[in-house]
Amino acid sequence: MTRTIVDVSDEQILRALLDVEDISNRAVAARLGCPYRRVEEVRKRAGLPAYVRGRRAAYATLKEAFLAQVEPVQGGHMRWTGPREKTGTPVVRWRSLLDTAYRVAFRLHHQREPVGYLTRSCEIPGCVAGAHQRDLTMREALAAGGAS
Repeated sequence: MTRTIVDVSDEQILRALLDVEDISNRAVAARLGCPYRRVEEVRKRAGLPAYVRGRRAAYATLKEAFLAQVEPVQGGHMRWTGPREKTGTPVVRWRSLLDTAYRVAFRLHHQREPVGYLTRSCEIPGCVAGAHQRDLTMREALAAGGAS
């Protein structure tokens, strides 16, 4: 099998690298019919980051992952639309983290780790609004007559 190498300018290679957000040197080379090493050189000279193989995180942040899987409900409540464990518990998967949506919501809202298990302060089953989650510290303060 013979390969035909096409005369391609550096500008064409650069344009091909910039047209697609995440493209390999080999994919550009195949599309333009030039050696992939040439694409690699143009990428380096242009100061573009090297292509990294593998799966990409669907979400940049934990907050983004959480918010993409909830929908607001009247009254400040949040309905979970993402994955659930077999028991029905809503879970957030982000990078190597697997946690309940309740705990993630609590962390995002209160900016701290929950102490103990969480309970809801509202009567809406499955509500994952961070403001509606109570941890042990909050329940003890409420029982002692303090603020929730």
